[in-house]
Amino acid sequence: MDIQAALKGTSLLSDLPADIYAAVAKIARRVHCEEGDILYNIGDPARDVFVMVSGRVRFTIGVGNRPESGASIFSAGDTIGWAALLQDQPRRIATAVCLEDSDLLALDGGQLLAVFDSRPDAGYPVMRRLAKWIARDFLNQSTMLNLA
Repeated sequence: MDIQAALKGTSLLSDLPADIYAAVAKIARRVHCEEGDILYNIGDPARDVFVMVSGRVRFTIGVGNRPESGASIFSAGDTIGWAALLQDQPRRIATAVCLEDSDLLALDGGQLLAVFDSRPDAGYPVMRRLAKWIARDFLNQSTMLNLA
């Protein structure tokens, strides 16, 4: 697996300088999950961000007494578990389950933030994309809850 190519293929980490991909590749850990494996549960510590290399993962947000109020399917090129990049969000807000055998890259959130702190020119666009995703996800979840 070409780790830097996998990182470049994600929308969150696209268009970064080559030295940033090299730095992020150094902190990446390969993770293989079998179909049905739980990557993380609601309430688990949010330590890693995951880059999907292959496979599919269902990301389910539970709200109130509705443990499966909204779900999304992620596949190669997607990034999940972004709560690890939020310093005041130490816990997972969703459950991620592998729908098939999947290969991912785990990136320690604290180490990734340190890479971005050392190079704000690279970190700023990533965090801006992340803010856009959070806003989009919030609006999508609000819409689904209002329709339920």
